[in-house]
Amino acid sequence: MNHSAEDQVHLTELETALAEATEALKAEQEARQAFVSLVTHELRVPMTSIKGYTDLLIKGIMGPVSDAQLSFLHTIRANVERMSKMVSDLSDINKIEGRRLSVSLTPVDVAMVVQEVTESVRATLEAKTLTLTTEPQAAVVLADRSRLAQVLGYLLDNAMQYTPDGGNITITAVVASEDPQRVRITVADTGYGIPEEEQDRIFEMFFRASDEETRATPGNGLSLNLSRRLLALQDGEIGFSSRRGSGSTFWVTLPAA
Repeated sequence: MNHSAEDQVHLTELETALAEATEALKAEQEARQAFVSLVTHELRVPMTSIKGYTDLLIKGIMGPVSDAQLSFLHTIRANVERMSKMVSDLSDINKIEGRRLSVSLTPVDVAMVVQEVTESVRATLEAKTLTLTTEPQAAVVLADRSRLAQVLGYLLDNAMQYTPDGGNITITAVVASEDPQRVRITVADTGYGIPEEEQDRIFEMFFRASDEETRATPGNGLSLNLSRRLLALQDGEIGFSSRRGSGSTFWVTLPAA
C-alpha cells in the first residue's frame, strides 16, 4: 500500500472516530438536559406545597403564631423563594442550551419596563434605605418584554444585594453613543464592587466572588450567566465596569425599534 492509500485509510479512521465522539457528546448533552428538566420539574411541586402551607401558617390559619414562630416561618419562606428562583433559572438555561426557549421580539418602551421592575422592589429599597434614581429617556427597543424585565430585575436585585444600606442605585436608558441604532440601559450602584482579579469570571455559571461581602449575601451565581444568554437571543449584549470599593455599573444594549 502506498503512502497515499495509507493516508486515506488513516483519514477515514479519524473521521469515523470524530463522528463517534460527536455523537457521544450529543447523547451526553441530551441526557444532561433531560436530567435537569426532570429535576427542575420534580422540585417545583414540593416547593409550591411548602410555600403554600407556610403562607397559611403565617396567616394564622392553624391558630395564633408567636413572634419567634413567625420569624422561623418567614425564614422558611425566603429560602424556598430562593430555591424556586434557582430552579427557574436552571430551567431557562437548560431550555436555551437545548434550543427550546423562544422569545417574541416586539417594540418595548424601556421606561415602562424600568417602572415595572422598580415598583416590584420598592419595599426592599425602603428596608435598606437605598436611593433609587431612574433616568430613562424616551427609548423603544426591539425585545421580548418579559425577558427584558427579567434581565433588568436581575441587575437591580444584584445592585440592591451588594450595596450597603443608605447607598445609591441609578438606572438610565439612552441611545448608545457608539451606535445610534441601539439603546444602552445601565444599572449603576455604589456598592462593594467586584475584585479586579475575578472580573473575567463574572458571567460563568455558579461563579461567585470570594470576597467577604459577596459570600455573606445569598446567591447562586446564575443570574448574570442567564442574563447574557437571554440577551443573546434578542441580539443584545451585556457588560460591566467595576472597581473594588467604588461600586459597579452593568450595561445592556439592544436594537432600537
